[in-house]
Amino acid sequence: MNTTSQKSESIALATHAASHGVLSIKHKPRPKRSYFDVGIGSVCLSGADTGGAYCLLEVGLAPGMGVPRHTHTREDESYFVLAGELEVIVGGKTFVLKPGDSLVAPRDIPHQLRNSGDVDNHYLLIFWPSGFEGFLEATAVPAPDNAVAPTEPPAAAIRNVHELASQYGILFG
Repeated sequence: MNTTSQKSESIALATHAASHGVLSIKHKPRPKRSYFDVGIGSVCLSGADTGGAYCLLEVGLAPGMGVPRHTHTREDESYFVLAGELEVIVGGKTFVLKPGDSLVAPRDIPHQLRNSGDVDNHYLLIFWPSGFEGFLEATAVPAPDNAVAPTEPPAAAIRNVHELASQYGILFG
């Protein structure tokens, strides 16, 4: 490809992205991982990266660990399991997701999740529209390099989760 056609392609991609609410093409190397309450993970793409359309997270839970029943009032949530298994209860119905499985948990419907398997799991989460990543960034505790999923939540994260949840439209219980 010559320089002229590369410039034309770059301009076309930038124009397409701008017309769809995304400011530019984004490439993000693997971000630092943090403890998110009972799991470990990272914000791969934030609302700033997607024009506010969504945020993408990667998360892992140790066997038996889970997120208690809660409701998002501002965003929908979807899961895609990469490794292990993830049990999700949405609106009273239980789903056990295995690698390659996905599920949508719509806003305003209570849900909870846990690693029901016997090995650490790894899954992707998408929240749309974006905004939930702000809650995670406010409550996360940095994880050291090569850290594994916790078998109990860091005390600081638990305190912050419950103090900040309502500010982000998250209701526990």
